[in-house]
Amino acid sequence: MYTISSRNQTCIKAVMGLQLMALSIQEKQMKYLTVNPNTTQIHGSCGTVRSVLNITFIGGFISFVFIKKDPTYYVNAIEAELQLPSEGKLYYGIIRQQHFTAKLGNSFKCASKQTFGLKRAYQLLIVNMQLQAFDIVGNQFGREEECFLDQNGKAVPIAVGLSILGLLVIVLVTFLISRKKPYRGYERI
Repeated sequence: MYTISSRNQTCIKAVMGLQLMALSIQEKQMKYLTVNPNTTQIHGSCGTVRSVLNITFIGGFISFVFIKKDPTYYVNAIEAELQLPSEGKLYYGIIRQQHFTAKLGNSFKCASKQTFGLKRAYQLLIVNMQLQAFDIVGNQFGREEECFLDQNGKAVPIAVGLSILGLLVIVLVTFLISRKKPYRGYERI
């Protein structure tokens, strides 16, 4: 869990799995660095309309900039740097787009895998995320707002289930109608 606090008030709270992926030019294959929360250093800042979460680890950092725009908040920028020890190459990228929007007092939750292209051949993968900035009460996440990917993932099984149920009803009605026809046996010609 990653938290940023100021004056005994938490302004950012986040739980997420993070992985950086970079294409090694020398080896011509993808290199993966999974961020271990137990070996990271967390720092940042709390503001009235802008708060920052910096996650530093051996070989790089990932930074999230949160913006408060009443009645919502969102991540305005994601920045990441990675130094591959095997080749000494530095990968750096920043995305300046609105992501993870939620109402103030609510948390944004997404179990689905989300991949962000930071630069060509350099990506950030986020999984099992729940985050909240500003208006955190009692150091607890507020009401959850699910991401589109999770909502869409639940809709497909429901649609398939309803389709199968509809098909079973049609088969049952057809069977019952066919049983009600009187049996005539052999007819004389």
